[in-house]
Amino acid sequence: MRFSALLCLPLSGLACSYVEVPWKNATGATSYLIARTMELSDVFNSVTYSIEAFPRGKDGKFGFVGPMSHLSLPGPEYTCLFDGLNEAGLSVSAHYFAEAVYEEPAPGRQQIIAKDLVPFLLANCSSVAEAVSLLASVQVVSAKVLNWGGHWAIADAEGNSVVVEYLQGKRVVSENPPRVMTNDPEIRWQWRNLNTYVNLSPKYPWQNDVVQVKVDDDIGTIPRPIGHGWNLFGMPGDFSPPSRYVRLFYLRGYAVEMSFPKSLNDAIVLGTALLNNVFIPYGTVASDPREKGDNAEYTPYAVLKSPKDKVMMVRGTSATFLCECSVSASRYRNTQWRKIDLERLDMFTAHSWPLEDGTMGIQDITEVGRPAETI
Repeated sequence: MRFSALLCLPLSGLACSYVEVPWKNATGATSYLIARTMELSDVFNSVTYSIEAFPRGKDGKFGFVGPMSHLSLPGPEYTCLFDGLNEAGLSVSAHYFAEAVYEEPAPGRQQIIAKDLVPFLLANCSSVAEAVSLLASVQVVSAKVLNWGGHWAIADAEGNSVVVEYLQGKRVVSENPPRVMTNDPEIRWQWRNLNTYVNLSPKYPWQNDVVQVKVDDDIGTIPRPIGHGWNLFGMPGDFSPPSRYVRLFYLRGYAVEMSFPKSLNDAIVLGTALLNNVFIPYGTVASDPREKGDNAEYTPYAVLKSPKDKVMMVRGTSATFLCECSVSASRYRNTQWRKIDLERLDMFTAHSWPLEDGTMGIQDITEVGRPAETI
């Protein structure tokens, strides 16, 4: 595999969302399921996707799997891996980050172009500690063409989790206790911004009972909550990076407080629900008409990863992924999860799958229903 050939898009992953969901594994310890969306405008109507497995071998110690982005323009096809999981349970997720300023190349130092960082780490590291150490031994630099600003969430099978950013030419590694990441601004700003929403609560809003009064009989006692959901009043609902960060942090926290996931399946259910909350329908996020190639942004795929179990699940929500489908009717066709078990996969051989099968994924159960008992 030639990592130097993994070029990527000038506008890519502008609204990616990442959250880790805790769950109790068979030993009673806490493991984490990683849930992530990929958001991308279809640059020049030329982007397709596939799932690729890269074998261990001469280019690295570990085999790994991830969704591949393909940009087909005149000339050679450009591809890039924005997410992946390796056979040791290391997870690396790249997200667009406009503030990124990479290191200045220095003579005698090994340089890694930023867009090649995901496969570089997955091929050579088994843990967060190894990834951080390897990053300290190399320089991450800008590409000469099709440069891309990014930051990375890195997690491993032992539950370690960090965010790596390049700010003003310096590498900044932050432990990631919130276990959430989106895009700009930088991660520490996102942490401080959570303080803005301390009015949110996991509890039913009874706090104003102390000021209640009874008015006209048709109105009754005021103020009082009518219905449910007021505990989340004020939570931002737009698709900007700070708003998605806030939603994922608080919704995950409240859901886990109410019912802590007791199995991987429980975590998958919660992870899927959280990703659905930040799913971007096509046409709802405005593109910039001044930016050439900037089409409407939406969610083309999502990923679930269990580093402890060495399992990756992918669901494609756009059938433009290397299949024979009408582009105008291609989005959101089949959102069923498709699983790849790295412990059962031959990691000495390359593999490739379409990101989705092009069907709607709807099961017709008309003929299998049982007659109801007559009352």
